This record gives sequence, C-alpha cells and structure tokens, in this order.
Amino acid sequence: MRLSLITLVLLTALVGCGKSKSLPPKPIPGSAHVQGTVHTDEVLAAWRNAGLTTDGFASMDPPPASAAFCEHGFVHGVDTTVCEYASEDNISRGMQQVKADWARLDTHTGVVLRTKRTTMVAVDHERREPSGKTINQMTKVFSKL
Repeated sequence: MRLSLITLVLLTALVGCGKSKSLPPKPIPGSAHVQGTVHTDEVLAAWRNAGLTTDGFASMDPPPASAAFCEHGFVHGVDTTVCEYASEDNISRGMQQVKADWARLDTHTGVVLRTKRTTMVAVDHERREPSGKTINQMTKVFSKL
C-alpha cells in the first residue's frame, strides 16, 4: 500500500513537471543492470582478477536508498556493497545516505567511491583488516573501471 502511494506521488510529480529533459537510463531488458555504467559483475570480476577473494555476493532486493541494482558480499572479509544508479541525482542521494549511516553508526573504517554511476562501499565492521590493505587494493582496482 505504501509503495503504491509513493509510486503514485512520483508519477504525478513526473507528469506535472513541464520540463523536457532526457530520461535516465533504464535497466537493461532481461536484467536489473543499468545501461551506461559499470555493472556489479564487472567490478567483482576485476577484483577477482586482481587476486581478491569475493564471497557471498548476491543481489539486494530491494536495493538500498536510490539505487537501481546492488550486490552485497565480502572481499577478503570486508563488508562490501556495489550499486548501480540510473541518474546523477540518485547516486548523489545514495552516497549521502551511506555517509549519514556511517556517522549514525560510528563506523571506524569505510570508503565509498564512484565510477561512472556505480558505487563501491567497503566497511570493515569487524576490524578484521586494520592495515587497510584490502580496501586500498579494492579502491585501486575499482577506480580503473
């Protein structure tokens, strides 16, 4: 019921808006991925090719915040989420939400980065990796995509 109301409000806002602007990219047919950005499976493959172990990655349904598609799992024990966004506004809101959550939860070690309209969020909740070596390697690989 709540989702229907939100959808109705959003549709009404879109119809009522007289601006003619290009629509954000849509998910690829037959897939939840977003066109025009790095896909989560590409990020995971790049990490694996760099020698990082990925474990337990699965799509999040529904994706958090304003993301169109996300996968969550672990990279060498580091809690990691990779999300694809359909627009610049959505990615900005998503990154702000991550930072707000970190402040609220008093996160010790974490990073949020973007490549095109894809984000990588890595948090060492368990403090398994105090040197930051894994997160550093993850960020280097991700920033090259």
